[in-house]
Amino acid sequence: MSLPISYKLPDLISMCNLSSSIHPRYKEAGAESAAWISSYEPLGPETRAFFDKLDTAILSGLAYPYAGYKELRMCCDYINVLFVMDELTDVQNGADARKTVDIHIRALHGEQYDDSAVSKMTLDFRSRFLELFALNSFLRFLPNHENYANAVIREAERRDRYAVLSLKEYEEFRRVNGGVLPSFNLIECCFKFHLPDEVIEHPTIKRMTDAAISIICWSNDIYSYHMELVTDGHSCSNVITVIMQEKRYTLQGAMDYVGSHIQSLLSQFIADKAALPSSSFGTEIDANLHKYIHGLETWITGNLRYSFKTPRYFGDEREEVEKTLVVRMNRRNTEAF
Repeated sequence: MSLPISYKLPDLISMCNLSSSIHPRYKEAGAESAAWISSYEPLGPETRAFFDKLDTAILSGLAYPYAGYKELRMCCDYINVLFVMDELTDVQNGADARKTVDIHIRALHGEQYDDSAVSKMTLDFRSRFLELFALNSFLRFLPNHENYANAVIREAERRDRYAVLSLKEYEEFRRVNGGVLPSFNLIECCFKFHLPDEVIEHPTIKRMTDAAISIICWSNDIYSYHMELVTDGHSCSNVITVIMQEKRYTLQGAMDYVGSHIQSLLSQFIADKAALPSSSFGTEIDANLHKYIHGLETWITGNLRYSFKTPRYFGDEREEVEKTLVVRMNRRNTEAF
């Protein structure tokens, strides 16, 4: 099956009328974070150049515009840790990804497994997280991050087999393997509160959280699709491939399907927010819950805006793609399918 020479992205930014701003000190925090993670050279000598090019501080500044400076710096560090883990495991088979993740998770539990950059970087992150944030925040964050890390292993194992999940399976898996839920846990850390479990697990709040995660992950899939086509096995873990295989859609049809689905998720998110009673859990918890929802909104919009600020997805053509929404495929893209 051949692919077209171009396709059009859904206009997700126009669909999304949610809160959006950027932290005034994101560049400062980002520079400190890039220097910190580069000191370990987890990606080798080119680590600093990698982060300077991606400018991940923009994502942190857009996702956590309300954070105090120290909290923002930790958020920058976490986003960078996620990028490191993704870059390392993206080129590993299942067995090697399992070894990398095992070192990382042991360090998050306070165990220095070896002298690797991953171990030392993660241990330092853990130490500073516990110093800045409350223990109960770490205990909520840790299992969610472990779920993400274990999903990274499963993704690598599926790449080995070129296995494509069903759409239902993929939607559930994608909510875990993007590292978004533990990133949402940092919302509470930045605001310095801890929502009770019964609030986090309330059906409406859980539906809003799941919707936010899916919006972020599915949008990442459509923005990265042309890149993943030319990376061995990576397009198997992309919602566009899943939709094209299961529904027999064309590439453009799959893009349009994702746009419609994200529009539905956004509408449900807004409806759920409007339907929340003015007083459900008590005055203080209600106020904190509204801050949490605001944090979900800035993550949704921040991720969309960042996707056209970084060269990660569209390189030097990112401004043109943001304007026209047209992605032009090169020969390697069309031959890789």
